[in-house]
Amino acid sequence: MSMHLKLPQGVKDFGPQQAEELRRVEEELLEEFSRWGYKRVVTPLFEYLDTITIGLGEELKSKVMKFVDPSTGDIVALRPDITPQIGRIVATRLKGKEHPLRLCYSGRIVRFEEKGSGKEREIFQAGCELIGAKSPECDAETIALAIKSLQKLGLKNLVLDIGHSGILRSIFSRLGDLEAEFRQALKAKQFENISSILKKSKFDKETTTLIIDFCNLENNPKLLKRVKEKSIFKKEITELEKVLEIVEEYKLNCNLTIDIGDIRGFNYYTGITFEIISPDASSPLLIGGRYDSLVKKYGYDAPATGFAIDMEELMSVTKQHLDDNQVHFIVTPKSIKLRKEAIQLTQWLRSSGFKVILEVNGSKEAAKLNAVSSLTSYGKIIIETQKKLKLIESRSGVKREFSNLEELLKGGF
Repeated sequence: MSMHLKLPQGVKDFGPQQAEELRRVEEELLEEFSRWGYKRVVTPLFEYLDTITIGLGEELKSKVMKFVDPSTGDIVALRPDITPQIGRIVATRLKGKEHPLRLCYSGRIVRFEEKGSGKEREIFQAGCELIGAKSPECDAETIALAIKSLQKLGLKNLVLDIGHSGILRSIFSRLGDLEAEFRQALKAKQFENISSILKKSKFDKETTTLIIDFCNLENNPKLLKRVKEKSIFKKEITELEKVLEIVEEYKLNCNLTIDIGDIRGFNYYTGITFEIISPDASSPLLIGGRYDSLVKKYGYDAPATGFAIDMEELMSVTKQHLDDNQVHFIVTPKSIKLRKEAIQLTQWLRSSGFKVILEVNGSKEAAKLNAVSSLTSYGKIIIETQKKLKLIESRSGVKREFSNLEELLKGGF
């Protein structure tokens, strides 16, 4: 294939059905966000490199795709994350607004990935940020909103995987020269190495056992009580317990795991962290947590918590009925003289909420009119005369005649 017909690594086209599914999922999520009082903001796809990197952690800074603006010579960057942009907006345009601010968004982000990594470089995201308040109620609200939004799309058996970045921070602060080695073992989930490192640390035997148990992926929430008894973790566990208590009041009907061994975003998050996992997905559908230091980097001190949804991962597990992506009717006049009536009928159906294709083929195509189209969920309407309509049902192929549209709609559509 000619090179100019290929796409760059990590990007792809969306065909009609997948694009329609993306639109549907995005609209349903934004509608649910709005019901909870979150207002949408739209941020630019690129901005000055110096500005956007203020709010990025070290990992994301390495994934920034940048270029020189040919009109000014300035270095600009494609956004690798939308949350820092929202932090900038809050610190500037929304600085005087009453807190807390509830904001939401949807859009594309672009990240540099090494050749052969297999990772997408263009990612569709949607998310929410609750800014200007710090309380367990706020953390619980974002968790509940995240789960409810996914459940609205028909997802079941969701797992809330929750932790607290402060616990790891407390552990790291006591490891001294062993911290880097421990981080690497934790990132790779090498539990034997974790155990060996901790035994060389200043932690006592009981605390070492607790940390090893707590870093294991298959945590049981009952471990919280044991860990809380250790004073070095008491503050963080108390916060985590309070959030879970409030989350329980939302009656979310999801499974729960506790995981403080997730080092992802360690330098970004400052408190509660969480992921929403589906047993049918290969990676988390949603990632979130508290990040109280981000907005301050833009010159305005405001605590914040929120989440981001991976739209493509979400689409891989949503159950979509084919009818939702299909048009409902195809309208065809039997002769060109009936074109006006066909246009009027099509316009009426569309104004009533139906998806309709108008086919004005003329008499040369009359022989094809009785063919059932696979494009429609209801069928094809043929205008034979001004007072005679024929409906050919898509599912059964049955042909039915009506004297007008009202009679047709009363017939079951």
